[in-house]
Amino acid sequence: MDKEKILFTVLSHDELSMLMETSVRRAIGTDGPADGDALLNTRQAAALICYKESTLYGLAKQNQIPHSKTRGKLLFSRNALLEWVKAKAPETNNQSLNKPGKGGEI
Repeated sequence: MDKEKILFTVLSHDELSMLMETSVRRAIGTDGPADGDALLNTRQAAALICYKESTLYGLAKQNQIPHSKTRGKLLFSRNALLEWVKAKAPETNNQSLNKPGKGGEI
């Protein structure tokens, strides 16, 4: 009787989630959404737009950033987040130009 080798691997929660998502996508025959959008967790979203995770939590609590909440976990659409940043950019630039000492003085 041959003994089979059993291999155990320790995965983080994010690694396991990504592995499960990839496996399901392969099983149903898709590589991802056609428009290139993806759902990001808070850490991934913060890295994408260069914000602190705590800032994203605060913005989400105040409904000032596009997000969804599934089983207590915040998720962000990559495309919606990038559009939100684009929309915020002119507002941020105009505010800084109108404040004294911020380069808005002539």
